[in-house]
Amino acid sequence: MVGLVLVLAAIIFGVVSLVKHINYTKTYDYKLEQIGYKDSEIKIIKSKLKNEYIDKILTQKYNSELSTLLEEKYFIFDNMDKYIEYKKENEDDDYTKIIAIINSEANIEWMDNERETDTTKNELMLVNRIYGLSKDYEPEDIIDVPSKYAYSGKKISESIMENIISLISAGKEEGYTFVVSDGYRSYSEQEKIYNSYVSSYGQSEADEIVARPGHSEYQTGLSFDLMPYNKVYEDPKISEEYLWLKDNAYKYGFIFRFESGKEDLTGFKASTWRLRYVGESASTLIYNENITFEEYYAYFVK
Repeated sequence: MVGLVLVLAAIIFGVVSLVKHINYTKTYDYKLEQIGYKDSEIKIIKSKLKNEYIDKILTQKYNSELSTLLEEKYFIFDNMDKYIEYKKENEDDDYTKIIAIINSEANIEWMDNERETDTTKNELMLVNRIYGLSKDYEPEDIIDVPSKYAYSGKKISESIMENIISLISAGKEEGYTFVVSDGYRSYSEQEKIYNSYVSSYGQSEADEIVARPGHSEYQTGLSFDLMPYNKVYEDPKISEEYLWLKDNAYKYGFIFRFESGKEDLTGFKASTWRLRYVGESASTLIYNENITFEEYYAYFVK
């Protein structure tokens, strides 16, 4: 009798163990392990990726770079192959830099990849060296900026006028006088300016300074230059006005569009006083994270 009990116990134990094993073979842990991932890597994969992405990982060979990539804050799964390919050709670059470059498409020659921007994104539409606007695009709410706040003839989208006035007024309370020195430009106006720069500096140099027609954010009515009134600085980035503006513009929904040190991501030379409206939520994140609008767009909007 005792022997029979022991035999039954052994059978039950064996069946339970078999069921557990069968169930385990259905888990991501087991499947990832079979491909070659270690426990530490599997933990990262499961915590960082949705099931649909893990399913894709299971159709591929073991990737020794995957867990490292997943630890990067702005990793985008669909760009993974591009990150890895770029890394092969730029071994000295860390993945933080590579992810920023690939996400912002800074590695792409714009003339071969020109695309039409999605204007339905409104204040979050992306206009740059790749994404452009048509010749006929013109915001319906373009208005003259009151002379109290701008040099003569400057225009802007009415939707951001109150934000501009609030920012200028806040600066005034701190003893700083700002004025809108550049604003909305039509496609044809940008075309004339671009051609003028090409004539003066050559196309290569011009492309680093001024956007080609259709690729200027001025055409959106959401981008403008805000400068200290009647002041010129040898190094404006150390001026009190610039430092104040840099610490406060985001509170009103504005970002510095072309900052120094970000040229490799934006494709343009730094522009000290150039602002762009993106809304307070986006501007606050961009300010806190110290990222470009291209990086923000790729991760949060696209």
